[in-house]
Amino acid sequence: MNYADHARIKSILLNCWFSYTEEQNDADIIILITCSVRQKAEDKITWLLKDFKKTQKIWITWCMIQHNIRNSKFSQKKIPQNLKIGNFLWTINLDNYEILWLTTNEINKQNNSTKNSKIVPINHAFNPQFFNLKETFENIELFRRIDDTWFLPKILEKIWYKIKYNSDLLNEYEKIIPENQNTSMNIRHKKTAYVPISTWCNQFCSYCIVPYARGLERNFEVEHIVNECKVHLQNWAEEIVLLWQIVNKHPKFVEIIKEVLKLDWLKRLRYTSPYPTYYSNELLELHEKEEKLCPHIHIPFQSWSDQILKAMNRWYNNQKAKEFIDNIKKLDRKISITTDIIVWFPNETDEDFQQSLDLIKYWNFDMIYIGIYSPRPWTYAHKNIPDNIPYEIKHKRWKELNNLLNKISLKNNQKEVWKVKTVLINDFMTKDINWIYKYQWYTDNMKQIIVSSKKKLNIGDFIEVKINRGVVFKLYWEAK
Repeated sequence: MNYADHARIKSILLNCWFSYTEEQNDADIIILITCSVRQKAEDKITWLLKDFKKTQKIWITWCMIQHNIRNSKFSQKKIPQNLKIGNFLWTINLDNYEILWLTTNEINKQNNSTKNSKIVPINHAFNPQFFNLKETFENIELFRRIDDTWFLPKILEKIWYKIKYNSDLLNEYEKIIPENQNTSMNIRHKKTAYVPISTWCNQFCSYCIVPYARGLERNFEVEHIVNECKVHLQNWAEEIVLLWQIVNKHPKFVEIIKEVLKLDWLKRLRYTSPYPTYYSNELLELHEKEEKLCPHIHIPFQSWSDQILKAMNRWYNNQKAKEFIDNIKKLDRKISITTDIIVWFPNETDEDFQQSLDLIKYWNFDMIYIGIYSPRPWTYAHKNIPDNIPYEIKHKRWKELNNLLNKISLKNNQKEVWKVKTVLINDFMTKDINWIYKYQWYTDNMKQIIVSSKKKLNIGDFIEVKINRGVVFKLYWEAK
């Protein structure tokens, strides 16, 4: 999702006549799009700030600063109630809004204001952390919500930038279309486009900071989603990835899938991440019948223990999860399933952990992304469930899970040998001493593949290969 947001920010700033560079040392302004899913991600930001030149201006947005949004008094002054709402219910129209960064004069003015619902807060008004960080890093210039990207021109005018822009292109966050911008994680081609279909989340899993950092969910209109996909396809994209926290919770998700599949020039359609209880039989049938809908589902089960699933506030039990997997097994098309598993969740017993191992053995997942439990502020688990698993047990369980994953991955990948797969050439790795070019990316069923060729291949091309080797976590095709 960060890549889709990056493209939206970039499109707005290009509209304001800024120029863009991939070279950090050449930049006058550096924008940090932050993450708060784990504490380690936030810690990285502090280290990054030390690397920037003091002459470079720093703008920070996204989760790290949004879960610490200003919700308390400022200098003993009474703050309008709207500043205590956080980012849960903020929906501001384009008309008659005001950019507020909370100087003393602004506080006094807002105390008497009747326009509280139309305030766009930045910097001090948005987050008290701005002041603390700025004491150490004086070149920090802007804190803002990602939702307020469409206000960027007005925000920049507020902090004394003299800019020109086409006001007709200003629009709500969910209606910004980053035309002719690369929205994927690869900067070398535009063949893959990441398209958000919703924002934020209402699920409130007990360990997850997303609702507190990003707010409550809003679903985009089907017409807008399809139009954005059309724009990317007209600008040479051939693979569309539909995004959001619980992507298949969108009430018209199946309709979106069907409409995108109809579009010209589309070769592949993916989506991530779904949730087991929001799958319908119709969606699974599309996986079975529609060749362009990739034969891969990433489904974050997190655990197989009913006790832990309940503590996590996951809205299913292991029986429901098993039924979901069985429904996929019944399809006439082979579907690869990958998952997320959280290890070390508080109060997880050996029996609970063994049940998660049983889940992995039952399905033989092609990949498991092992998440180490990280207590996050504001969440129910952080407030009410002490992190009580000793380190020695954590390490033992992680090792056991990883060893099982390695065995399953090797077994599954060896079954792929001699199968023909379509691969998007995404990244050049190296040219070896025998003048063999090596590239990497993923197959249609989302398995990492290393492609070796005597001739140079074009980044962004789709090619057909016959797998001739399978190892742990990787497939290989070596041209003869």
